Amino acid sequence: MNVICLKKTNTYSSFRWFYLAIILLPTLLISLNTYMIQIALPIMQSELHINFSQAQLIFSGYTIGLASSLIIGGKLGDIYGRRKILLIGIFMFTLTAFIGGISSHPLSLITIRIIQGLSAAFIQPQILSIIQIIFPSKEKNLAFGLYGAVIGIAFTFGLILGGLLVDCNLFNSSWRTVFLCNVPFGILVLLLLPIIPESKGEPSQHIDWSGAISLMISILLFIYPLSEVQKHGWNPWISSISILSFLGFTFFILIERNKQKNEQSPLIDLSVFKNWLFVIGISSVLTIYMSMFSFFFILNYFLHFGLHYHTTDMSLIFLPIGLGFFITSLLSSKIVNRFGLMVLKMGALVMSICTFILIKLLLIDAHNLFAVEYILLLFVYGLALGFATTPLTNTILSKISHNYVGVASGLFTTFMYLANSLAVVGISIIFSNSLKTTLEKASFTDYVHAFTNCLFVISILSLSTFLIFSIYNKIHNKN
Repeated sequence: MNVICLKKTNTYSSFRWFYLAIILLPTLLISLNTYMIQIALPIMQSELHINFSQAQLIFSGYTIGLASSLIIGGKLGDIYGRRKILLIGIFMFTLTAFIGGISSHPLSLITIRIIQGLSAAFIQPQILSIIQIIFPSKEKNLAFGLYGAVIGIAFTFGLILGGLLVDCNLFNSSWRTVFLCNVPFGILVLLLLPIIPESKGEPSQHIDWSGAISLMISILLFIYPLSEVQKHGWNPWISSISILSFLGFTFFILIERNKQKNEQSPLIDLSVFKNWLFVIGISSVLTIYMSMFSFFFILNYFLHFGLHYHTTDMSLIFLPIGLGFFITSLLSSKIVNRFGLMVLKMGALVMSICTFILIKLLLIDAHNLFAVEYILLLFVYGLALGFATTPLTNTILSKISHNYVGVASGLFTTFMYLANSLAVVGISIIFSNSLKTTLEKASFTDYVHAFTNCLFVISILSLSTFLIFSIYNKIHNKN
């Protein structure tokens, strides 16, 4: 077996672009899954007769499982080999996709989605780590740009494919096909991955199980009560779970500090948070992805319940965003090399401006989102989104030592998917409170009011990211 220990790697394989093509397939697999389920979620809610909070948990259960396990997934790749852990993750993901496709009970679907998220936590850090390792510094921007482009492709065609699969209703399977179509794709990826050479981090690393378990439980306890607030309000039970979450995070920090003090291997080297560039960079990950995921989630519900669009029509509304994102994902590496962090700042600012303009358009006429002005606005939003997010991965990870790139990748993606979970539950609370009635009973005016309230918050998040990028740029220039 060809095992690469990063400490000794001085040359780069001439097959690295071929390897990139293969390891981007798992990225396409898990990204397609995310966007197909997003577009199918309102149909799932209607056919399974479940409430809004249960639908949220089916969607965000995946990101809860993912966010709570990403760091340990990166650590496992560092210790046991990134290809090996990637293969295990793909196998688990494919299996859970099949089980999800034959499930009908909401609790079983929520459980499957959490397990699917856990399997994705074995996948995502390995992809970012392998890209970081197999490419020299001068090629990383392009490699990460292609990584972002694949996500853009998945976003664009995942939504459309999901809409077509649901509307075609093959074998009377409706939304189930968005799960089952992952099975043959997953098998194909499993057959190709052995071509990738194995790589590991420092052989002396150990897994901090106490830290990992306390972090996983704390994240689960943090997200779950937020999803239940809409249905039950802030009752003593939900408040108690939130307090337990806070205590869990405190316990985790104490564990990590104690391990560092005793020169053991902590799950997270907390001294990394003394680096202000890293702290500010991670903060921008939270705000920009909360803005993005909030927008996608709530737009989906407005289209289905407010405008009564068919699933395919819903997916077509997202098409200009996906095309814009795909274009700037391909161009971002060259533009960032020329203009630097200014590209990220302007991307976040334009996202905020587009959202404010969208509010104004909706207040004038919200009946037809296929109008030219809406399509152009969503396309510009997609362009800005690509500039704000695609370069972010390399901007933060390029500052991390190769020996611990797996853990750093896990930390980055943990915050990204934590932002996803927070976005879904947070924007749903705002949407439900603004709606002031059930999804079925609300009028069109109620939906416009609730949607524009959500858009205002989303715009503020994008504007906050612009300010964070500005601070990051100043500190970066001083250093």
